Amino acid sequence: MSFFPLDIFPETSLASSVITTVWVGVLVVGFFNLRFGWVLSGLVVPGYLVPLLLTKPWSAGIVVLEAIITYLLVHGFSERLSRLGYWSSLFGRDRFFALILVSVIVRLVFDGWLLPLAGAYWQTHIDGFFDYRNNLQSFGLIIISLLANQFWKPGLGRGLLGLGVTVGLTYLIVRYGLMELTNFTISRIGYLYEDLAFSVLASPKAYIILLTTAFVASRMNLRYGWDFNGILIPSLLALQWYQPGKILTSFAEAILILVIAKLLLRMRPFNRMNIEGARKLIFFFNIGFAYKILLGYTLPVLAPEWKVTDAFGFGYLLSTLIAIRMHDQHTIARLLRATLQTSLSAALIASVVGFALTLIPQLGSWSGSLQTTPAEYAVKRVTEPLDTLLQNDLIRLYQPATQHNVLRPLASEINAFENAVILLQQASPPQQRTAQEDTAAGLLAQAHYELWVVSGRYYYLREREPARGWGTYLLDRTLPQGLLLSLPAPLEEPLSASAALPLLRTLQIRALAIGGSPLDANTDGSADVLRYPQSLFQAFHRVLPRNNTLQLRTSTGSYADALWVKGFLPDSLELSRLRPWLTNLALQWATPDTRNRQRELYQGGFAELYLRPTELRSALARNLAPAAGPTQVSGPLAIDAYLRQALREDNIRLAARGTDAYRAPSATELHYLDRTVFTPLARLLADMVQTGP
Repeated sequence: MSFFPLDIFPETSLASSVITTVWVGVLVVGFFNLRFGWVLSGLVVPGYLVPLLLTKPWSAGIVVLEAIITYLLVHGFSERLSRLGYWSSLFGRDRFFALILVSVIVRLVFDGWLLPLAGAYWQTHIDGFFDYRNNLQSFGLIIISLLANQFWKPGLGRGLLGLGVTVGLTYLIVRYGLMELTNFTISRIGYLYEDLAFSVLASPKAYIILLTTAFVASRMNLRYGWDFNGILIPSLLALQWYQPGKILTSFAEAILILVIAKLLLRMRPFNRMNIEGARKLIFFFNIGFAYKILLGYTLPVLAPEWKVTDAFGFGYLLSTLIAIRMHDQHTIARLLRATLQTSLSAALIASVVGFALTLIPQLGSWSGSLQTTPAEYAVKRVTEPLDTLLQNDLIRLYQPATQHNVLRPLASEINAFENAVILLQQASPPQQRTAQEDTAAGLLAQAHYELWVVSGRYYYLREREPARGWGTYLLDRTLPQGLLLSLPAPLEEPLSASAALPLLRTLQIRALAIGGSPLDANTDGSADVLRYPQSLFQAFHRVLPRNNTLQLRTSTGSYADALWVKGFLPDSLELSRLRPWLTNLALQWATPDTRNRQRELYQGGFAELYLRPTELRSALARNLAPAAGPTQVSGPLAIDAYLRQALREDNIRLAARGTDAYRAPSATELHYLDRTVFTPLARLLADMVQTGP
């Protein structure tokens, strides 16, 4: 009987978390500091890079490359150019602030310009199958500056050697220790890192707050002597003032770590040990990690509606560093006041700066900056029925190219898509509408989309060929307000896609969002629109009015046959209109225990309708049945006779000999038939054989 793997880590939190790998990395860095005197800076670096090495090794390499460039730029400015006599060498907090500032600039240049150019060149001239969008991307809010700071004391050569040893040993422990002998796993990068880590271009607000708070904290330290154990602590806390509960949990966790540490330090054998430096850091961090394990096991039992990771403090070492500083200064209140005051005031200043920056492009936008859309990107006006267009695009979802390795949209494409949707929502006089639509079409072209106006009523946002699996979107320009119908998984749940048109006729729906690829198409999770934050599907939800969304899902589990409501019902959702669809529906004033990025955008007004496939199939049959009712067959007929009769009556559908009217089905059409017709019929027949007709 094997005892492995050991179920040590809570499944809902630490079993697949960067916190666990950071814990291993801290132990490794602490060991080399105590035994060989290596620098103790960059504690989170090994544990942060190891999951990247396992899932996105190109990204890990880019992080190291950007850190090297950051170090060389700041070191040259501080140690080389300072010899000219115009400034002195950077030291302490000033040096670290310079590293943060330069790391942001380097990441902007690389992620926004150099990496896409290099990736496109590589794909065109060297390897046409190289997916640079999903590979050439750096990660981390501050990891590059931490890594560059790690190089400072030992120098670049020795720093890289130390980095290689600590990261390599951490990799071996995680890959061949934790992942083989325990229940720890690294499945998808999108589930591991904070949202802010994904893209510097998609989270400018975070970097404005980070830089502003770091600068304010350094000035407060210089002027008043306030010591935060580094300017990063108030900087990271300032990011959380938009969800202050996270600040509360961070300080509560720090105080709890401090109390437990003080109690343990009074007991044997700790009261006879010299616990300073790396020993103290490892000691405090182990207490925090043990607390997270205990919380991961007890919270789902005591409060199953809570998400465990929401009860953790922000960051990986933040609470530990705060607890250590409280212990060293023998004070709690003074440190809390200084940290909170600095982070809050800096967050307010950063908000003003960010708002002022948003006005800069608008100053020139009124002077004819909107250029004429090229003819190939012009708005297409179609009279074809919306039913036909949607059905054709639902079939297009089954293209082989969108089933695996879906391209990840660039931040510039997401931004262009958002601006186009915002523009299309704006009410405007008829004489200005054409110019507005042309501008939106030009923006959509930057995101690989085209704009169709259907029957003079609907804005139809459709991917250009070849489709990238980013989804299909619809706006009803005649409705000033109404529901957003959200279908995140039309391929896994094809019946939900079939319900789109009937629901458009039944409910007051102003917008429709249909996912464009399987949720598991990419191994890193970037195709999962329910979990990955940087998708066009998420962007569409983000720019539409809040508190008015209905998401349709199919399920056979415990969530089925229920309308799950977050906070309050969507403003335009009339339950009476849903009654003809549903025979047995429970109303749940709660949210399912699943990750849903769209749900997280809302404080309320977000409803998730979970139906069993059999229930939804029956509802579709009732609502799609012809008005004349079912076909009447006179007299008993054997099945073979009935089939012969049907073939004779419908032979007009058969291509006549010699007419060349036959067209071979495409792979996409065959895939669609298999997934939506043949496979469900085979399952239905199998169920009938087992249970009877």
